[in-house]
Amino acid sequence: MKKRQPSPPDVAPATLPPEPAAADDPLYVASLEKGVRVLEAFRDAGDSLGLTDIATVTGLGKSAAQRFVHTWERLGYLVKEAASRRYRLGPRVVELGYFFLRSDRLVSMAAPHLVALRDRCGLAVHMSVLAGSDMIYLLRLPSRQMTLAEMLPGRRMPAWCNSAGRILLAQLDDEAVRQALLRSPPRAFTPRTVIDPEALLALVRQARDEGYALTEDQVLQNQVGAAVLLRDARAMPLAAISVSAPRHDYSTDRLVRDIVPQLFRTAQAIQSA
Repeated sequence: MKKRQPSPPDVAPATLPPEPAAADDPLYVASLEKGVRVLEAFRDAGDSLGLTDIATVTGLGKSAAQRFVHTWERLGYLVKEAASRRYRLGPRVVELGYFFLRSDRLVSMAAPHLVALRDRCGLAVHMSVLAGSDMIYLLRLPSRQMTLAEMLPGRRMPAWCNSAGRILLAQLDDEAVRQALLRSPPRAFTPRTVIDPEALLALVRQARDEGYALTEDQVLQNQVGAAVLLRDARAMPLAAISVSAPRHDYSTDRLVRDIVPQLFRTAQAIQSA
């Protein structure tokens, strides 16, 4: 039997934001959306993309893709490799992320408390927000065992597959969670990844009841995670704070005993800042 921690105050069920749509929005600039689609084509690219690749991924015609690519290159958001004539993201993309992290009030309030938590427990600490049916890491404070990809903020992951995403989904009602799973169909990252929608819904309900979420071997083998919700002064959900640890050092019982209380204390300290 898992030990329970006091749950944060209940809030009214939220709903997922609608997917972008231009048909009924006179202010929506469809050409801008197409241009951004070109940058987003690099989300799952291992390194660089050719013009044909970009056209295929975005669904744009090759001529339109070429114009958008050329414009992004002139602005510094894409770089063209002279030898291969392929494209990769440019440094100005990172600069945009810096502007956000530098000016975001939640990040500035949370950062010192998350650093203190990382120093106390010696484990990787993260802060994430919900983005549609996915979650995005805003801050990632690495442990020594983490790979480069696990250290970088800005990574987007399906919300259903890790502790932070599940505690964020727990703030939605059941139907909104089902819709999130339809938009981001579960797939196995490891042999132990839970992919059955009803089983995932049950885990999200458990996180809603207990006020924290736990995961084990869901994205990476031998990795466990724990997460709690960070709320504002009106008890509305803002973000998730989470810790990931090697499974051979942290059993589920140890996570609940040693890590979850620290997460709750850290969340409270940030909310009181």
